[in-house]
Amino acid sequence: MKTKGSTEWKLTRARTQLILNQPFFGTLCLRLKLVPGPFPTMATDGKRIAYNPSFVDELKPAELEAVLAHEVLHCALGHHCRRGHREPRLWNEAADLAINPILLKNGFTLPARALVDPAFDNLCAEEIYARLLGKGYACNGTCKDLSTFGSATADSQQGRAGEQEAGSETSGTSPTAADQGTAESGMTLGADSPAAQVGRFGEVLDAMDDQDHPASQAEKSRQQQEWSIAAEQAIRSAKACGHEPANIERSLSESRESEQDWRAILREFVAATAPSDYRWTPPNRRYVGSGLYLPSVERSGVGRIVIGVDTSGSIGSAELEKFAGEISAIADEAKPEVIHVVYCDTVVQETQEFGPSEPVQLDPKGGGGTDFRPVFQWVEDNGIMPACLIYLTDLCCDSYPEPPEYPVLWVTDSRRTAPFGETLRISVA
Repeated sequence: MKTKGSTEWKLTRARTQLILNQPFFGTLCLRLKLVPGPFPTMATDGKRIAYNPSFVDELKPAELEAVLAHEVLHCALGHHCRRGHREPRLWNEAADLAINPILLKNGFTLPARALVDPAFDNLCAEEIYARLLGKGYACNGTCKDLSTFGSATADSQQGRAGEQEAGSETSGTSPTAADQGTAESGMTLGADSPAAQVGRFGEVLDAMDDQDHPASQAEKSRQQQEWSIAAEQAIRSAKACGHEPANIERSLSESRESEQDWRAILREFVAATAPSDYRWTPPNRRYVGSGLYLPSVERSGVGRIVIGVDTSGSIGSAELEKFAGEISAIADEAKPEVIHVVYCDTVVQETQEFGPSEPVQLDPKGGGGTDFRPVFQWVEDNGIMPACLIYLTDLCCDSYPEPPEYPVLWVTDSRRTAPFGETLRISVA
């Protein structure tokens, strides 16, 4: 019974206000069933929004609208389908840091101490996750230091358990009601599910199938596609009403981008720099079966490869490890004469050399700002004409040199694009 002032009445009123004032969010919110659930605030799995009645009752009307929109945006951007093997709690932090600025730009009033940090503006959840994972995290804005969030989560779970044992007066929700909410929502607070924290008010859970089992990758792709189509339709409807949402279309476009196989692209880039010629002996085996005898391509080892490494602290250890392993594997195949590694922040800090059979082990030296020009100047000063130059960086710099004559590949964990050469986005997930 939705009596005035009840939790259900507040939720219905908030959703109605979204439809009237923020039609993009309101339309999409109608796709999600509202059910009570065993969560400290709210949570969504792409099909439902499970809510804690006590949490809803504590919010002001404008804040409740913002939290519903927060959950809607998680779904519209496919966050429930994009976690992969990432740590669930940190993925939630990254996803929140990605969407809360969008909500603010659309005029929403977020609950106090929402996770917002200007350092992550215009970055997607994957990029933010990589930065949090690689460097640890101490927020410059209004959010909590994440370096201890794991233990805080465990403590909060124990605290809630203690409150339930002591009685229902503390939380306003009896164990029986919580059990009923669990049964109705079909959603449970598992070991990997985020718990209540300062600045956290709307979680995103992994997608489930129709039988409430963890969704397969094919099912996740299907659900993400459905939400993408629904979001596009909601944008058109909102525009027709004169309420075009701000900063939404770019985020939706990024969520649809297929993940590049950066390893294959990196290999192809290096292979393309290897000198080659045609020969008749042996013939090209690909066409012999068809009765055609065509020349085969003979490749010899590449010359010198230069690898620039941005040591300003912007590239995490996980990226460095993956990148070094892949470069080592490529060196085994391409047989470069030598690999020069140049560590640079605003100046060249140190260099290393590796032979064609040596595993590449990156040991960055430096820190501080970023300037791309010193690496290219080092190449020129040492009279090196490399087969290619590969630069590992987050591209947070505008100090570029003039484009050189040799091929350049910028390997980055960001969505920025270098003004020359090719840009390859690396993922460690």
